[in-house]
Amino acid sequence: MEAKLKKTYIEEVKYQTKMLNHLKRWLKNCIIFSSISLILIIFGASVHPILTIIGILFMIISVLGCLIIGLGVKNGQENISKIIDSIED
Repeated sequence: MEAKLKKTYIEEVKYQTKMLNHLKRWLKNCIIFSSISLILIIFGASVHPILTIIGILFMIISVLGCLIIGLGVKNGQENISKIIDSIED
């Protein structure tokens, strides 16, 4: 493999790893958001009934976000490993 092409692949792996770390940070934020939504669901009714409904909506949104971001993390890790495998060959 040419040195220039190998260097380009290495830079791409570094960039995708950086973006993957950003996705992991977003996933962590979504999990925190779903935890706050769970607190609203559990304790919101004692304050105001609408808080329970808001908590349920936020929980649905945050769980869907976690699923989508988790899928992105999984696909990103697979992509990085494919690039690394092609560099090693």
